[in-house]
Amino acid sequence: MKTAWTRLETKPDAVREEARLTGGGDTVLLDSCGRGRYTVLAWDPVWKGVFHHGDQPDVFRVLDDLLSDMTALKAPSDAPPFLTGVLGCLGYELAWDLERIAPPKKRMTSVPDAVLMIPGKVLVTDGETDAAWVTVTVREGDPERELEQLVRKLTSEKNREPSGRKMPVEILRPMTPEIGREEYMHRVLRVQEYIGRGDIYQANLAYRVEGEMRGDPRGLFEALRKTNPGAWSAFLRFPGFSVLSSSPEQFLRWERGFIETRPIKGTRPRGENPAEDRHYREELKMSEKDRAELVMIVDLERNDFGKFCKTGSIRVPELFTIEAHPTVWHQVARVTGRFPEETGPGQIFRHVFPGGSITGAPKLRSMQVIHEVEKSRRGFYTGSIGYADPRGTGEWNIAIRTMTWTGGETGTLSYHVGGGIVADSDPLLEYEETRAKGRGMEEAIRQWAAKGMKV
Repeated sequence: MKTAWTRLETKPDAVREEARLTGGGDTVLLDSCGRGRYTVLAWDPVWKGVFHHGDQPDVFRVLDDLLSDMTALKAPSDAPPFLTGVLGCLGYELAWDLERIAPPKKRMTSVPDAVLMIPGKVLVTDGETDAAWVTVTVREGDPERELEQLVRKLTSEKNREPSGRKMPVEILRPMTPEIGREEYMHRVLRVQEYIGRGDIYQANLAYRVEGEMRGDPRGLFEALRKTNPGAWSAFLRFPGFSVLSSSPEQFLRWERGFIETRPIKGTRPRGENPAEDRHYREELKMSEKDRAELVMIVDLERNDFGKFCKTGSIRVPELFTIEAHPTVWHQVARVTGRFPEETGPGQIFRHVFPGGSITGAPKLRSMQVIHEVEKSRRGFYTGSIGYADPRGTGEWNIAIRTMTWTGGETGTLSYHVGGGIVADSDPLLEYEETRAKGRGMEEAIRQWAAKGMKV
């Protein structure tokens, strides 16, 4: 493969350009929603792989093999962390390739467990400097010629005219939780039985919400990024399904031997007025329960990092940080470490996937409990979406606040919501927390259906 890249003098809007540039084909949009620095639009893959649990070689081995065969671009120091490489989405059930758990639950759709791709075209925008970078990769031919054509398309005044149309939206079957409040509370008690027996300290318990719609999921993502913007948002479109994420949680970021994770534990709703908002923030800040949950997960993440990081390099530079998001307050920590630079991202994932904040502690036993108590397969929920660049950089989210659209113009829309359960959890309050976490997605669906969003 051959690659060419350049820096643009003007910065296109990667989100706005997505529909026009990609033509509805295979697409990965990693959208910082103005809350992070970089937004990445990648499309027209020169290679794509679709994976299911049990495939050999597994997706993690393939990820390392792909990157080892790629040549790192010689880019200046101010270049973004991704110019070319591998992007994609990893489903939660890939953990079954890593741990000894009972067979995964029945697959409810034809959606795979993972998709990876090497994009033929990439547009990266920098929210801090207003710079933009464009990359073209080809299997054969001259990448410089294709790069010139793409730059012309991006910078031409004619081609920068607004594009898109409004597609009517119809709700064929309303979004409905698979279990109600009483059943969720009952399942919280079941988790607490395991905690009482000493099997686990905590577990993340979730449920699925599903409906049927007619429309274009790209329009729904536009609504989602307005109602619930997350710094690790993403829109992925592949044949037969799309993934729409407004994640507020960074799973992994690495750069030339440095790695960090930012687990979330602790949630409160935003208030309806400033006084109520301050009350919820202070309540979260002072909550011994939430602080104890976060400490457990930080210890778990430190242990996972210890499997591949250099001895003595692991640090916790942030603990109990309170972050504001559009619909909730979150409590966040930051764990860092240093690892041998020859360690591939697939090797890293083998040690840390899935993230501890969405499993529980200890990780393996909590995943076994989750498997027994939850009703449905998780799919991409609590998996991960992101990129890896052969220059030794990568960034992946925890796929929470994430919806999956299965089908074409008419499709099944689903998402999960959940929360961490510990010994002193109040089942009703835990249920109310799941409702708060779903509020941004519910509002996005409402706005999308009411207006018919431009696609």
